[in-house]
This record gives sequence, structure tokens and C-alpha cells, in this order.
Amino acid sequence: MTGADRPRFFYGWIVVGTVFLTLGVVAGLGFYNASVILRIAVDDLDASVSAVSGATAVFFGISGLTGFALSRQMERVDLRWFYAGGGLIGALALVSLRWVDSVVELYLFFALFGVGFAMAGLVPATTLVARWFDRRRSVALSIASTGLSFGGIAITPLAAGFTEDRGLAGAGPWLGLAWLVGVVPIAVLLIRSQPADKGLEPDGAPAPPEPQPLVGATFEQAATTRFFKFIAATYAVVFLAQVGGMAQLFNLVSERVDTGAAAAALSTLAFSSVVGRLAGGVIVTRVSTQGLTAALIAVQAVALAMLAMADTRVSLIVAAAVFGLSVGNVLMLQPLLLAETFGVKEYSRIYSFNQLVATIGVASGPFVLGVLRDLFDYEIAFLIAGAVNLVGLALLVMAGPMAEAIRVWQSSAVESRPEMSQGVAT
Repeated sequence: MTGADRPRFFYGWIVVGTVFLTLGVVAGLGFYNASVILRIAVDDLDASVSAVSGATAVFFGISGLTGFALSRQMERVDLRWFYAGGGLIGALALVSLRWVDSVVELYLFFALFGVGFAMAGLVPATTLVARWFDRRRSVALSIASTGLSFGGIAITPLAAGFTEDRGLAGAGPWLGLAWLVGVVPIAVLLIRSQPADKGLEPDGAPAPPEPQPLVGATFEQAATTRFFKFIAATYAVVFLAQVGGMAQLFNLVSERVDTGAAAAALSTLAFSSVVGRLAGGVIVTRVSTQGLTAALIAVQAVALAMLAMADTRVSLIVAAAVFGLSVGNVLMLQPLLLAETFGVKEYSRIYSFNQLVATIGVASGPFVLGVLRDLFDYEIAFLIAGAVNLVGLALLVMAGPMAEAIRVWQSSAVESRPEMSQGVAT
């Protein structure tokens, strides 16, 4: 292949940019804005915090179940239609806030919203990037997933202020319109499910005359490996500590200093997350993906311990910066670990199952740290969160090397279909 054979601009970067923007919208109006909606619902519905607090667990739980339930179809159907469906369902859910008058209706809203979030969120997003990139996959994933932080930084504050001014009923239809416009048009117009749709192979090489099947493990083959099981457990534990720490950070800093310092700590966390993720996408091209994951889980443990002990504005902001360096990278490395080990053949099912298991940690983290704070204090809560990361690190080590997992699933593939000779993860 000569340089002249390659297109001057690889369309995969258009896909990455589109994923960045759609993740920004669904994170800014969904993931990060969920807590804002809950806070305002307490006043609008005259409900207790405890009565509405389970709604986010419903949101993440339904999202995880939906992603896994639809993952098989994502291997067969043009992914643009999942974005279109997610855009329509998410917009409908947000518009329905206009008629939410009870706690039960709030839970129903979050259940429907979780479906829309899943169909336009991380499962289709990381599936697209994994298909379009091989050699530069880590860089592409780091850029695309930074859309999550962009949404939290640029979109959530605007949505939060608008919702606080107008209440759920007044803001819902406008948030729904923003979701619809921010997801459907650009996704349908710009996304292509795989490089072959543009006559290309991953990273921009021209496609061969005959279409080639996607290479990698099936879900069943991946599930036979110890690596598959332990990576799922690793991320459930690590996300429990991570999301719990993020959710309780504002309250922690407010208690020890003031709300101004808390806002500064959150902003520092978000900025550090962006910088860390982009740097990590480059660093991982030169080091072991599994080794970098282990190092960053350890960094997250240290950061949570620092937050547990810090009691001044400066020390808390420094600790938040260290925490941010791990937050973005740990999230980005999960799909990379799975794609490098199991390929892209049934990546949607493999990743969505890991996300489903990880949802246990995402949904329970804020609650667990909140209970620990009420029983003891934030120092104990964050020290335990740091220790939980060490459990995650142990689980990652127990997963064994990626090369061993590749050998196991390839052996399984050959045994089930002896004529296969191309089972190499890409």
C-alpha cells in the first residue's frame, strides 16, 4: 500500500467528531444533568430526597439493560438508526417532564430516559470508534470520549440554570428539543456504521474488492475467558468508587471549606479529566493498555485517599486534579481493553455486557458513599473508596494477561469451526 493509495482525509475522523458531539449532548443533558433534575424535583414535587434518590439507579439500570438487550442488533443494523431512535426517545422523555407531577411519574420518566440514553450513548459510540480505527484506536477513543466531559462542562451548567429558572415543566420541552437537534441530524447525516460503507478499511486503507467479515471473538467465545469475567468485575468495583467520589465531591469540599471551593474543585476535576484522557490516548500507544489501566486505578486510589485527608482549599483542589487524571482515562481504557482483546466482530455485545455489570457500581456508588458519610464521616467514606480501588486493582491482576485471553478465545473459535484460520483480534 503506497501513500498515494490512501485518501487525503480519513472519514473516520468525521465519525469521531460526530461521536464527540453526540456524547456531549447525551452526557450534558443526561448523565450529568440527571442529578440536577432530581434536585429540582424535590422542590417541584414537594418530595423528600430519599423518595427520589433511587431514580438515578433506575436511569442507569435501564440504560445498562437496554444497551445489552439491543447489542446483538447493533451488529446487524445501521447504527444511525439507533442514534435516531435514541434521539427521539430521549427527546420524548424530556418533553414528558412537563407532565411529571408525582414521584412515580418521575421514576417512569427516568426509565424512558434511560432507554434513549443507551441508544445514543457509549455502546454505539465506542462500537463505531472500534470499527473505524485499529492502529490509532486509543487516540480516536480518547478524543471521542472527551465529548462526555465537554457535555458536563459546557452543556450541563446551561441546562441546570435553565431548569432552575423554569422548573421541570417549563424546561422539559426545550431540553427535549435540544436533545433531538443535538443527536439526530448530525448522527444520521455523518455517521457510517463501518469503514466498508465508505469503501475503506480501519485507519483509512482502501477496502479490498471483496467485503471482508469483521474479525474477533463472538460473545460466547469471549465469555469463556477469565479476562472477560474479571474485567467486568474490575470496572463494577472501580466505578463504584469513582462515581461515588464524583457525586460526593461537592458536598465534601463544601463541608470542609465553602461552596466556592467546591465549585472550583469540580471544575478542576472536569478540566483535569479532559487533559488526562487526551494524554492517555497517546501514552497508551507506547505502553501496555492493561498496565496503564492498573497504574491509573492505583492513581485513583491515591486521589481518593488525598481527598479523604485534605482540609484546605488548595489541598482539596490538588486532590481533585489528581482524581480527574484517573477518571477520564479509566473510562476510556475499558472499551480499548475489550477491543484489543476480543476484536470487533461482536464488540457491541461484549462491551455492553461489561457496561451492564459496571452499572452496578455506577448506580450504587453515590448511595454507598453517602451512607458511609452518614454513619461515620467523609474521611472514612473516601478512605474506603480508595481501598475499594485496590480491590479493583487485584481483580485486574486476577484477569490475567490479554495475550492469554486472546489465545483462549482463538482456541475456542478453531475448535468450533476448524476451517477458521483468521481469528486474530484487531
